Amino acid sequence: MKQERWQQIMDLAKEKEAVTVAELCSQLGASEATIRRDLQEMEDLHLLTRFHGGAKLNEAQYIEPAMALKNETQKEQKKQVAYCAAKLIHDNQMVYLDAGSTTCEMIKFITAKNITVVTPGIPQLTVLGQRGINTIVLGGSLYWSTEAITGKQALAQLSDLYFDTAFVGTNGIHEQFGFSTSNELEAETKALAIHHAKNPYVITDSSKFNLLRPCQFAKLDEAVIITDHIPDFDLSLIHYILPDGSTDRK
Repeated sequence: MKQERWQQIMDLAKEKEAVTVAELCSQLGASEATIRRDLQEMEDLHLLTRFHGGAKLNEAQYIEPAMALKNETQKEQKKQVAYCAAKLIHDNQMVYLDAGSTTCEMIKFITAKNITVVTPGIPQLTVLGQRGINTIVLGGSLYWSTEAITGKQALAQLSDLYFDTAFVGTNGIHEQFGFSTSNELEAETKALAIHHAKNPYVITDSSKFNLLRPCQFAKLDEAVIITDHIPDFDLSLIHYILPDGSTDRK
């Protein structure tokens, strides 16, 4: 209920740029106390900025850091995670490899033979080609910040594909709101890839835990997290694999 209400608040704020408490009470059928509490919690998570009687979007949450910057952050952690993830790819598999710095780092560690990789990532396409790995790149519009292909054409192409394994990046992992990212079109692509995979994984360094971004793409129980370590987080809510071999999977 709360999750749905927050998503509606975000949608209304995006549509109108700013919303009042009175508008939200009327649209959502919630009490003023509930709406004010929601807005306070959402501001604490940097999703909204409150003003007297209402709130507006925190636009910074929709801005992705450039890939060049991402490539220079958490480098050792990403390398550990990438190595761990690459070992989960086996011969003759159909694999989805999301855009992002950690998934790109995976490619040099892939040893499986006769695989086909589907990716929306432009840097991934280059490295896969250098490795001689059979590759399908999604078509569509370029989201320059993450160097990813998104849009209706990419989704239409992806809807006809199914994967043995999928490795998807995230900008946030939250106990209540699952996996999230900053861009709505990328969120749709990630969600579809997860739903079309026998073994879906979210691959990320530990800095993304306890963060929430505007666009949810999956619930916590819909994918296994591969990360360098897990900070203060309820382990009963997630499935995980760590580079040291720790896992909740039997």
